[in-house]
Amino acid sequence: MPVAKKDSGDEKLARLFEKFDHQMISPGGAAHLLGLSRKTVHTLCKNGEMTAYRSDELANKTTPVWVYIPLTDVYAYAEKVGRVLPGMKKPKKP
Repeated sequence: MPVAKKDSGDEKLARLFEKFDHQMISPGGAAHLLGLSRKTVHTLCKNGEMTAYRSDELANKTTPVWVYIPLTDVYAYAEKVGRVLPGMKKPKKP
């Protein structure tokens, strides 16, 4: 069985997940929860409706290796536009 090693991996990502109590979601996951397209979620992040955290490393010339959004932002947007996210508890704020 593989063993997690604290000295490897992306430190920025680890700190980010710790800061938000591991309650982060990908833009695709946020899109699914909100019933929107990934493009719309990226636009909402670009316009400041939600915060997207990106890796410093790029997977290719323009795409970051990872992008995550705090669930608190997803819930805040859902509340703002009157959407209900069924089956989930509202996450704790960091």
